[in-house]
Amino acid sequence: MDDDNALEGLIRYGQVASVDLAVGRCVVTAGDIVTQPIRWIELRAGRTRSWSPPSAGEQILLLCPGGDPAGAIALRGVSSAAHPPIGDATRELIEFPDGAIVAYDATAHALTAILPAAGTVRIDAPGGIHLVGPLSVDGQISATGDVTGKGVSLATHIHGLVKLGTDKSGKPE
Repeated sequence: MDDDNALEGLIRYGQVASVDLAVGRCVVTAGDIVTQPIRWIELRAGRTRSWSPPSAGEQILLLCPGGDPAGAIALRGVSSAAHPPIGDATRELIEFPDGAIVAYDATAHALTAILPAAGTVRIDAPGGIHLVGPLSVDGQISATGDVTGKGVSLATHIHGLVKLGTDKSGKPE
């Protein structure tokens, strides 16, 4: 086998044919090769782990140790005509199939999350959430507990200087 054929056997362009999410494997086609279900390379796979499975039709590099497709691994993230790059600037993006986008622009120091019409956000933080900076809300805010501002409770504060009739109360105490 000459050097060109040896290299071709180690690394090939391929396309994801199918994905089995339950076992974390995908089948890849590369020319006349169809792999058995193989692993794909994740961003992290140690104590910190990530999960972002490939999708059918996604272009990959098929890495075949020793040139044997039986031990191959799929290296994801290769743009193609069917799945072109989503950005054209230094702003980094993740786009999901439903149209949701998470983006960070390091130049503008701006993090953006855009969800589709029925999208929701859930944050479970038993230790609490601390926001620093102005907060603007366009819509309703509901709370099952008390709300305080500058130490004044919305649920239990009292107003002084109250009289019957059309007079208004003083500021909260």
